[in-house]
Amino acid sequence: MKTHRTVIAASLAAAFFVPPAWAADDIQSVVVTAQSRKQLVQDVPMTMQVVTAKDIASIGAKDLADLNGYIPGLTVDATEPTQPSFGIRGVNAGDFGIATDSPVGIYVDGVYTGKTGGALMNFIDVQRIEVVKGPQGTLFGRNSAAGAISIATNEPGKELDANAHVKLGKFGRANADVMLNFPITDTLATRLVVVRSGSEGWVDNTYTGKKSGGDKDWATRLSVRKDFDAAKLVFAWEHENMEQYGRPAFGVIKNPALPLGGYRGVYDAAYTANFVNPFDAPLANDEPGTEGRMFDGTTLRFEAPLAGMTFNSTTAYRRFQTHNLTDNDGGARADLHLTTQDAKHARSFQQEFKLSGKTDQLDWIAGLSFYHNNEHQDAGAYITTGTIDTLSQFAGGDPNFAMLFGGLAAAGLPGISPNTQYTWDETHYSDVRTKSASIYGDTIWHLTPTTNATVGLRYTRDDKSMRWYVPGRVSPQLDDFLNRFGPLAGVNAATFPSNVVFSTAAQLASSPVSREKNWTDWSPRLVLDHKLDKNTLLFTSLSRGYQAGGFNIFTPPNPASATNAGKDPSFEPEKMTNFEVGTKMVLPALNATVNASLFAYKFKNLQDIQLYSVGTIPTYNVISSDQKAHGLDVDGRIRLSPRVTLFGGFEYIDQTYTRYQRLDASGNVTLDLGGQPVGTPRLTAMGGVNVNWEMADGRASVNFQGTHATGTRCNSDKAALSCLSTAKLQTGTAKSKFDLRVGWDSPTARYGVAVIVNNVFDQRYIESLGGQTEQYGAPYAYLTPPRAIGVEFRASM
Repeated sequence: MKTHRTVIAASLAAAFFVPPAWAADDIQSVVVTAQSRKQLVQDVPMTMQVVTAKDIASIGAKDLADLNGYIPGLTVDATEPTQPSFGIRGVNAGDFGIATDSPVGIYVDGVYTGKTGGALMNFIDVQRIEVVKGPQGTLFGRNSAAGAISIATNEPGKELDANAHVKLGKFGRANADVMLNFPITDTLATRLVVVRSGSEGWVDNTYTGKKSGGDKDWATRLSVRKDFDAAKLVFAWEHENMEQYGRPAFGVIKNPALPLGGYRGVYDAAYTANFVNPFDAPLANDEPGTEGRMFDGTTLRFEAPLAGMTFNSTTAYRRFQTHNLTDNDGGARADLHLTTQDAKHARSFQQEFKLSGKTDQLDWIAGLSFYHNNEHQDAGAYITTGTIDTLSQFAGGDPNFAMLFGGLAAAGLPGISPNTQYTWDETHYSDVRTKSASIYGDTIWHLTPTTNATVGLRYTRDDKSMRWYVPGRVSPQLDDFLNRFGPLAGVNAATFPSNVVFSTAAQLASSPVSREKNWTDWSPRLVLDHKLDKNTLLFTSLSRGYQAGGFNIFTPPNPASATNAGKDPSFEPEKMTNFEVGTKMVLPALNATVNASLFAYKFKNLQDIQLYSVGTIPTYNVISSDQKAHGLDVDGRIRLSPRVTLFGGFEYIDQTYTRYQRLDASGNVTLDLGGQPVGTPRLTAMGGVNVNWEMADGRASVNFQGTHATGTRCNSDKAALSCLSTAKLQTGTAKSKFDLRVGWDSPTARYGVAVIVNNVFDQRYIESLGGQTEQYGAPYAYLTPPRAIGVEFRASM
């Protein structure tokens, strides 16, 4: 077994990126802080999974999205990394607005990252990742109703250390990183890490002649640690700059007579028979798009003994700017053209004070937490006059612009025809200010030497203020044309509406409109655990999590609305109540560990924003639902010999809606999914093998691992596109993926080489089919990437 220092030196180079903790030989000795205390993972009465730097390296992961499938029950959608979505045990939200929060909290060194631009970052000097399932309202606070992901980074050490790593691979993959740990004095040390990653992309955009599906970013982290006898002070600064093309969108409608010639508002067999297989069709996005992020963050952590207790302070400041310009029609047709822009900038400040102590009977913590966040969002919809004509015809109207242009051409106006296109840009501006404060306590009572009872409680108050502003369209060329030549046909620029996509919002917020609201919550947890023997832990828990309330950024308040949601676009907090019973076992005779837990939960007021039509034009609307689920989590590993370790895990879940209703503009129910499946696959599983042996005076290793998820569970809403099966394509199918790492390390582990193959068997799937043009019969698909092969080289002191 290598020492901890050697493991970190050898694996940090993978961009902190081998067998997973799920495969590590010494998993029972991993120390975690999920309960705000340092404990061995096998002693923590919670369902959790730990990922180490070595694990990350085994699949060449650069961020949380690359771990998809390897933590059963955790899903990360990073199709657009500035708008990620996280889910645990089937609970996630697809909302990208700034006025809502995520039910899964992401924390880096105890600092909440939010849900948008700062949530999905490159792995930089990561020591471990703790994925805690179930409500964590007491320990982690707001916005961890479904669970929490806690990322711990390495602190500066007292020994001089350095390493470097390079990865080259298919599709122009070129990653590199370097780490330097430098002790300045016996009590002062600094640590610098620089990471760069990038690829050209895995598909050719035939419209632009450029690659798509690539990534490009670089990041750095500088940290300083100062020791004062028993106290320590750690300062860290992080920076990341990402700039890449937008994600590829594959249109499945290639017949120019469609959708107008065949779509009637229903995806029936006759219409879906026209879909082409996106794997067989070339990518042709007329808007290649760009996605970028500029992020800076500072964190100051202080720890010191205080009158027999321990005092901790964490102070953090974060700011970022993001932009995401994307093709949202999946093709290059002017009559369907839709490009969207999502731009955000945010500043947040966090402060937490924590006091903890231990006695023979008690192990307790108490704390205060404050969070302030100011965020601005520009949501742009960029269409053409051809798109407007298409929408008009779907609503039973005429192609007004084509008729106007054709009539003027017939009257002798040169340079104009029915096919002439002018741009039409609309932007929806939103501002949100959030203030949150909480006080909490959590105590472990040692009832007997083998039995503990834990009681925790957190009180939270959230204040949010929201501002909407939707000015008129920006279409200078069109307006100039209409004002100059429109009078020949009896029209001018003012004849046409100021907005089409954001028409309702523009009528309500042509000048800024604001609202404020606050919410409070008590989040408790009760845990009972018992050591049956030194190798077997039994536990049961009852807990509740809380996600702050918010606003629908696309729906300003409308006092004349027929629905309460229209009059008041705020919505109540989301809450999950979860019951769990489980066990953690170490089996020395088999060199094995096994962990299992049964769970059941009820989730109330899950908020999701979806695009659908409540009138003639599709708009974004908040869907509030209640859900329930029960299931089983199991993970384990067995060391067959000093050279061979098997590992695996799975989650089974049965998740259904107890309440889900979609309303039209008059408040009438148009869709009711109560009692139907949410869509979460019943089973997600992972497994693999790690083999190592001596070779060429060093050590060779092979890590082969894979993931599997059963198909999407269909309901009456998803059946149309998410569970589609035609002669040409299938969606919602079961998915599998396998990864391989073959490596060799020198005798001292100071240098090494490895080959990593992601998606070994080149298994490809339609990740999703729909998009914003789904509403008028022209959906597009996102596809999983093909097999990728890379070679890694590393060296360390």
